[in-house]
Amino acid sequence: MNSENGEKADRYLSFMNIDCYKHASDVIDCILEVTKDERYNNRFWEAFTAKIPQCYYEHKSDEKVLYHICSSVFYIEELFEESAHSLGLELMTTCEYQCC
Repeated sequence: MNSENGEKADRYLSFMNIDCYKHASDVIDCILEVTKDERYNNRFWEAFTAKIPQCYYEHKSDEKVLYHICSSVFYIEELFEESAHSLGLELMTTCEYQCC
């Protein structure tokens, strides 16, 4: 439920009351945090990071950020599982189920 106005978020109707940009941006924040550690960084994550849309860095809501996350769900989940980053995994799960 959206605590602000009591309306339920429902992605199957309209994505109304779901801030998918924020969910995706939070996931990117966690990815960048985890991949600072050399044990979890590799060529895939270097390429992934290079392709993060500029609007993410400018904090401008844009579906490109969400597309970037949704196109790599399984890789992102694996990264968070391997690094034991429980917050990242929780945020990815929320983003996937509500927005992807």
